[in-house]
Amino acid sequence: MSSATLVDSVTSWLVEQAFGEPDATALFEGMCERIFATGIPIGRAMVNWTTLHPLFHVEAVIWKKGDEIAFEQFAYLAEGEAANPMWLRSPLKAMVDSGAKVFRRALGGPNKLIDFPVLEEFLEAGYTDYLAFAIDLAIPGTGTGHFRQGIIVSFCCTRAGGFSDTEISALQRIAERFALSGKVMILSRIARTIATTYLGQRAGPRVLGGQIHRGDGETIPSIILYSDLRNSTAFADRMPRSDYITLLNAYFDCIAGAIEEEGGDILNFIGDAVIAIFPLDTWASEREAAEAASRAVEKGFVRLAELNAERRAAGADRLDYGVGLSRGNVMFGNIGTASRLSFSVIGPIVNQVARIQAMTKALGVPALAVQKVAGHAPDHWTPLGEHTLRGFSEPVALYSWNGPAPHREAAAEAGAGKRAGSAPARRKEAAEPDFLADRPEPSTRPS
Repeated sequence: MSSATLVDSVTSWLVEQAFGEPDATALFEGMCERIFATGIPIGRAMVNWTTLHPLFHVEAVIWKKGDEIAFEQFAYLAEGEAANPMWLRSPLKAMVDSGAKVFRRALGGPNKLIDFPVLEEFLEAGYTDYLAFAIDLAIPGTGTGHFRQGIIVSFCCTRAGGFSDTEISALQRIAERFALSGKVMILSRIARTIATTYLGQRAGPRVLGGQIHRGDGETIPSIILYSDLRNSTAFADRMPRSDYITLLNAYFDCIAGAIEEEGGDILNFIGDAVIAIFPLDTWASEREAAEAASRAVEKGFVRLAELNAERRAAGADRLDYGVGLSRGNVMFGNIGTASRLSFSVIGPIVNQVARIQAMTKALGVPALAVQKVAGHAPDHWTPLGEHTLRGFSEPVALYSWNGPAPHREAAAEAGAGKRAGSAPARRKEAAEPDFLADRPEPSTRPS
């Protein structure tokens, strides 16, 4: 079989992959192994592409003959943030700045040119030639000042004398065919990222899987968590918009970040509130789910204490929030109009958990849980007796959080101040509304 035929087999395979849903690492690894099988002596190859992601702006796959394939993501650079010095002194950056489609450097022989630090590394690794191709791709939202929109594929040669002209032509043709499958792969990854970022880990895949019609959904036994920031109205009234958004994000990093770490699924950010579920089918037992939810509460309060220490050092007001936990069947699915839908949870248990969170203010505790949660994680909760929730006829047994919480720390500080004779001024805090439509404070008092 001729070398041209072998190269055609690689390009044909790449085109076939575009009809499916190619995986980034499997696609690039398959291409590189097939290139090597044609007799083209590549020892290292890398592909970079721009993406649309809240955390990363470039993703890459690195192949080395005999090594495990590597996938890397490069963080999005905020405005004014300096780029990595290695990137600024790289051949890829030179291609971005110049708009070049092809870049080559001989790493040995009479035409040797080592004008970038990374080429020194390739030379020390035994490579003899470096070749890169840039293919621009029209993918909305992926443009960045630090990288060209599309992909860059690079190859390192292991043979003395480097790549031949025929091999360079073949590699360019293969790289262009890779871009076809690569675009399918990139768009698929972006779709999954957007779906999970805005809809959550559970709803996102369901929407992409076809549950996009009004009424589509299911009933899920879950522990449901609702968190609400205290004094948010006062903060919003006196703070510039950008500062208030920064404050909200810092609060969300505390509780929502902890929820994600413990395997919970954040369903929605409702103003300054968070609603999340711990679906029972995710854990081996209901006890494990309750423990995960309780650990999320604890981690959130630990982070809040650290945040408040930073805010106190900066002379800013402390933050506080309340958490409610309940357990039951939630209806999880599409609601709305025929053309504008929201994938969310509905049902009496959702209303109940909002009322439970509101009771944290009336009872003066940082977090409350029902018996079906607290009973499976008794080390975290203390019984408070039965209480009637606004809008519900039957009383509910509630359990108070018994771990460390900034709520208690602030009370201890206030008590210490009184004992020292400082007599801090009392401040009446405005009632915080929950996310339900009728939004007054509960009238129930501790029994």
